[in-house]
Amino acid sequence: MYVSRAVESIRADPIPGETVALALTTADDADSEAVASAVEDCGATVERNLQFDDLAVSVPHERVDDVCAVDGLTAVETTDAIAITTAEATDEDVEYEG
Repeated sequence: MYVSRAVESIRADPIPGETVALALTTADDADSEAVASAVEDCGATVERNLQFDDLAVSVPHERVDDVCAVDGLTAVETTDAIAITTAEATDEDVEYEG
């Protein structure tokens, strides 16, 4: 399973009382409802469903390691990794059409 560097950093040195927003990629053959339930059992809150049965969750830093251990995940990243939606949100020269 892929775990981003930012998430690995939180796992290694969680800040008590802080939460983080994570994007969880589910395996193609995973039961997305079972994954969501397991993540909630770890103390996370499912904030919304993403495309392809993936999940956006918020979780206390101290519980990130538990979320990473949930069966049915193929990647765990911060939601910042998926947040670039406009040219203003990036440091690069990007031209958007439309």
